Amino acid sequence: MAGGDPLLERSDQLRELDAALANVRRDSAGFLVTVGGEAGAGKTALLRRFAERQQESRRVLWGACEALLTPEPLGPLFDISEQTGGQLAATVGGDALPHEVTGALIAELHRRAPTILVVEDLHYADEATLDVLKLLGRRLEQVQALLVASYRDDALDDGHPLRVVLGDLAGGERVRRVSVPPLSAAAVESLAQSHDVDAADLFQRTNGNPFFVTEVLAAGGGDIPPTVRDAVLARASRLSPGARKLLDAVAVAPGEVKIRLLEELNEADAVDLDECVSAGMLTTTADGVMFRHELARLAVDEELKPGRRVSLHRKALAALADSPHGGDLSVAAHHAEAAGDADATLQFAPRAAARASALGAHREAAAHYGRALRFADGLEIEERADLLERRAPARREPHGEPP
Repeated sequence: MAGGDPLLERSDQLRELDAALANVRRDSAGFLVTVGGEAGAGKTALLRRFAERQQESRRVLWGACEALLTPEPLGPLFDISEQTGGQLAATVGGDALPHEVTGALIAELHRRAPTILVVEDLHYADEATLDVLKLLGRRLEQVQALLVASYRDDALDDGHPLRVVLGDLAGGERVRRVSVPPLSAAAVESLAQSHDVDAADLFQRTNGNPFFVTEVLAAGGGDIPPTVRDAVLARASRLSPGARKLLDAVAVAPGEVKIRLLEELNEADAVDLDECVSAGMLTTTADGVMFRHELARLAVDEELKPGRRVSLHRKALAALADSPHGGDLSVAAHHAEAAGDADATLQFAPRAAARASALGAHREAAAHYGRALRFADGLEIEERADLLERRAPARREPHGEPP
């Protein structure tokens, strides 16, 4: 959502940035704004829109941290020094220590004020860059510049070095945090108005993530766009083998996966779970875990080799088959169908349908009866007729529809 595209529900964040810049001009002293949000939240779009509004009257310097396995020391400072040249470039290009780089950066910011200095993706930063940020954050009174640093807040576990730096800077009078949340259902509906897309379904699949929303709309609203699949799988590829195995196990079931089920699957290692959460792939619930976005789950699920997928469904079905109850009936029916187990599907799907119907969830009831009917070829004609007869009222109820 950059350039001329609509930047919905970001006016509060733009006002915060405008206020911080006004503070710099008023006090002739620096100000630091950290901008946090999940991957795809639109942090870059927000900062570019802010910078575009200032470029005619303010110098804007821009650097970024890269997602390298071994981060380049002072990577974003190299970007910035290429734009400034002079002593800063000489210092960064040499063997200078962080405090020497900070001194050269402060001198450069004095040279032309006020300056807007943007550093993106600080969660990827090397230790030297974080040291420069910390030192600069403690010397804001010495610079007439607005410093803006973006980071993925879903990538910070308790021990992440950036979390320590943010905590150290948090008490500063000239430091503010700005959050970039997902879009609301109303904003997604607004974006979807000119497309032949079910806005409610789009919101459910994307959880309001702006990158996912705009990519799905650009692709026509159908299957997972290649850009989304590539982004999700790239993030998944950085996980350790154990964490990736756990991610695969969670991917075979929509919605929440209970911790006890993961334990039954021998896929509930706490360290691996923490890694998946820190990577922004999973989020924890009261007694389980789930993908942050349904589109991400689908991308991971589709990437599974057929044998691995069926094996996971069979293991999940075996863990649930002894005593499914309540909502577990729907989960058991899902795994039974995906495992190709006709007997289990015919056992659990009608029971799940009856429960859904009793709760007024007629769409889900019709889907479960349809699931059973897909495995009904071996039933007596009377049994198939019974399933059809029970599905008919569900399909006629408000919001009921065929699967």
